[in-house]
Amino acid sequence: MSEVGRLPSPPQRAHPGRSVIGGAVLLTLLVAGWWLLGLGELASGRAIALTGQASAGGPDGLVASEPLTPTVYLPFVARLVERNVWQAEYYANADLSGEPAQTAREVRVDYNWWEGAPPGLPPDHFSARWSGTWHFETGEYTFFVHADDGIRLWLDDSLLLDDWSPGIYDRTIERLVEEGWHDLKVEYFEQTGEAAIRLFWYRTDLYPQWEGTYYRQPWVEGDVLRKQTDRVIQFDWGNGCPAGLYSCDYFSVAWRASPLFVTGTHRIHIYADDGYQLYVDGTKLKEGGYSESEGRGEDAHLDLTVSSLGRHDITYNFQDRGGLAEARLWIQDLEQPEWTVEYFSNPNLDGVAVVTRTDVAIFHDWKWGSPSRKLPDNHFSVRWTGQRYFHSGCYRFGLFADDGVRLWVDGELLVDEWHDGRGTYFAPVTYLSAGEHTAIVEYYEDTGEAEIRFWW
Repeated sequence: MSEVGRLPSPPQRAHPGRSVIGGAVLLTLLVAGWWLLGLGELASGRAIALTGQASAGGPDGLVASEPLTPTVYLPFVARLVERNVWQAEYYANADLSGEPAQTAREVRVDYNWWEGAPPGLPPDHFSARWSGTWHFETGEYTFFVHADDGIRLWLDDSLLLDDWSPGIYDRTIERLVEEGWHDLKVEYFEQTGEAAIRLFWYRTDLYPQWEGTYYRQPWVEGDVLRKQTDRVIQFDWGNGCPAGLYSCDYFSVAWRASPLFVTGTHRIHIYADDGYQLYVDGTKLKEGGYSESEGRGEDAHLDLTVSSLGRHDITYNFQDRGGLAEARLWIQDLEQPEWTVEYFSNPNLDGVAVVTRTDVAIFHDWKWGSPSRKLPDNHFSVRWTGQRYFHSGCYRFGLFADDGVRLWVDGELLVDEWHDGRGTYFAPVTYLSAGEHTAIVEYYEDTGEAEIRFWW
């Protein structure tokens, strides 16, 4: 990140609406002041301009018989601009010319129209512009862009990206952004064929991408299959493996990242089938799950307490010894409140909960059993409800479930996969302002294994 010059200050977990409310109050007082000023001017006669030819006979050099033209000074009225939302303009041509065919208020730029187009536009040769004012904390940000076809992106008056030509683009742009409101503008055009665009950003000092090195052997050394960047470590290969291996047994992966930890205690959650090693700042602090024969999946965690804001190097080594292969890691801030959990002895969340308790994280593998002896091994359901503090930025929530799962954030249904089966699901890109947000996760187990993971 060549443009990052310094680390951000520790986040202040103030109420996210106080600055907005204070600004609204100030604006109201200003408008009221201007209005009263206008009325005062009018009452004193200073808001009336007299027109006519000057005459020496009048006391003020004016001819009394000539008409009076009142000029009322109206109060200053400021137009309130809606923030943390996109103002979208869609054009029935590829160059954003003329009047837009339609406009809309949108909460995300995350579209895949395939061979189609937004409603009311031709399937080819259309364009769109999104503009908005968004709040950022001080920090290192990465902007992620996918577009088919052309795209331009501005942050305030700075042109961050200019790929204004046909093609498929996947770009990342890194910037240090200061605290406050910043203008973003996206321009896009579709040539022919498929049409898609996605934009999101988040603080990569707090949520860095992982540098993954994939090996053909299970020792995290030797013949390297490839190196790639993984945004999250949430992999379930089943009986398969990463692409490019001639055999789907006995491979390994080493992931490394240096996230920024705020002061407090953090929990590093791990799931491995089979073996794992966890290093923090070069010291191996956790190991297990592997043997000379095929191993079994193992859940583990490590609590890391940091006394000041700073980066720490995290290395997660994983190896597959045959059979199923699954690797997961998620870092949780333990300063967050616990989840309130309700367990039901039916798959539909009906009636009164049989068990109610709290959870630190939604990161469970009950295998062929259930969370409680009061619940059946099959046909039960669970609801987690909690508030979580989020730093300002865009989030893409992920869920792995066997079987059905649903996710709400601040009342918006983001994932609805209420069906039997085992799968990984992602919510659409969602911007969250700095502060507390309410999340609800619902899950049901049909038969067989019972497992659920939730991360962002």
